[in-house]
Amino acid sequence: MVTAGGAILMVVASVTVVKSQPSAVVSDAYFAPDTDKLQAAPADIAVVQPTHFPQAAAKIKHVHNGDSLARTVGRNVTFRDLMAEAYDCGPGCVVLPADAPKGGFDFLVTVSPQTRKHLRAAIETDLGYTASAETRDTEVLVLQVEDPSLSGLTPSTDGDADISLQDGKLNLTHQPLSLVVRGLEDGLALPVVDRTGLTNYYDFSVTWNSKVTQSMREGGFPLDKAQKVLNQWGLELKPDTARLEMFTVKRTR
Repeated sequence: MVTAGGAILMVVASVTVVKSQPSAVVSDAYFAPDTDKLQAAPADIAVVQPTHFPQAAAKIKHVHNGDSLARTVGRNVTFRDLMAEAYDCGPGCVVLPADAPKGGFDFLVTVSPQTRKHLRAAIETDLGYTASAETRDTEVLVLQVEDPSLSGLTPSTDGDADISLQDGKLNLTHQPLSLVVRGLEDGLALPVVDRTGLTNYYDFSVTWNSKVTQSMREGGFPLDKAQKVLNQWGLELKPDTARLEMFTVKRTR
């Protein structure tokens, strides 16, 4: 499962730019989730804005300098995913307040080093939210193999990753299970611990429509339906607890 686009109500809005880069030059073209376009974007930008792409698939792209994040861009992502990107954690480790924004967001940071620090500053300054970290015992869902044949997952022989929606099916090509884990965390609003031991890339598909998209964006996946899909792939979720670093989001004003 992956985050896909939908028409989302935008309830908060703001733009901030660091150094001398005026917001007027931050054109929509810079928010394309494409590695080459991200690399070509002007330096020293840090922007958070209500999405200009409510019908687009939610995506995040990175550019690294060695092992360090140098640039990051996101298009039509949820507030939960925005905070997860800013604090470098899975979306299931983000604990949102009741008043968390429900709209989609675009962001672009081309400031390096400490790229995520600049994203956190933009969120706090303009949206009025920050997060504090605490390591604690936490309710989690453990993803594990139920059927070793993995009948619903086809080992990928195609090196070109792709995600497409056609005839009510979301088709995923050459994707790792980490994508499934992140999608589950978004939809179930809980941390998901991968204990499958599977490191291959796979081709698979899942029934998808606008209601599923909205449910994922709101953290409203019914667990039983998620289990049914996973069972078709030879996987399952089991409740457990784990000691994790959790990020509790709060308003600063």
